[in-house]
Amino acid sequence: MKNLFIGGSSELAIQIAKNIPNTYNLSRKKNKFYSKNFIVKSYLVHELKKVFKKLLKFKFNNILIFNGHFIPSTLSNFCEGDLNKMVNINLKIPLIISKLCLENKIIENNGCIYFISSLAAKKPAIGNALYAITKNSLNFANKIFHLEQKKRSIRFNIISFGIIKNKMGKYLINSIPMLKNNKQQFSKLNIIKNKIKKILQSKKLNGKNIYI
Repeated sequence: MKNLFIGGSSELAIQIAKNIPNTYNLSRKKNKFYSKNFIVKSYLVHELKKVFKKLLKFKFNNILIFNGHFIPSTLSNFCEGDLNKMVNINLKIPLIISKLCLENKIIENNGCIYFISSLAAKKPAIGNALYAITKNSLNFANKIFHLEQKKRSIRFNIISFGIIKNKMGKYLINSIPMLKNNKQQFSKLNIIKNKIKKILQSKKLNGKNIYI
């Protein structure tokens, strides 16, 4: 089984990669835990196309797209600039990457593209409005990809979990007041790592939002 992590330089992706052999990384930073690193200067289309030319000789069973960004936000103090940034990272980049994966045929028959989403898209909360909205849009895009690619035997799924108590998680907890005293919102990294490892071994999951 061969896996490609996109946005694999994130703290979460690296921790998961340590637990899964034969995993490759496409990101802006190299990391020793990957079998091979493909480095991009940015996630602009022309930069992605360059690195995808190098990926043409590979076929992956699973592709996980980790790209995501959080900015504290409320709709009552709506900021167009924050929305544009969140849409670009949380929605537009995953869609572009998926298109390139399909066009370049780097996915094995019955292989799967997994979007990393969040439980934030399921429950409205004060403080993470734009993040929740953009992740919700990604969840809906997954359903459409599933329908469009079903005949081509390429699967699409969402993996959703709550806030992890790592560096990013601590920032989120401090940014969203309602999370500070609600430990039920937290997800344990060990559970996430082990469940994702099992999920990647499945060849039946398709069009699902898998909650961890």
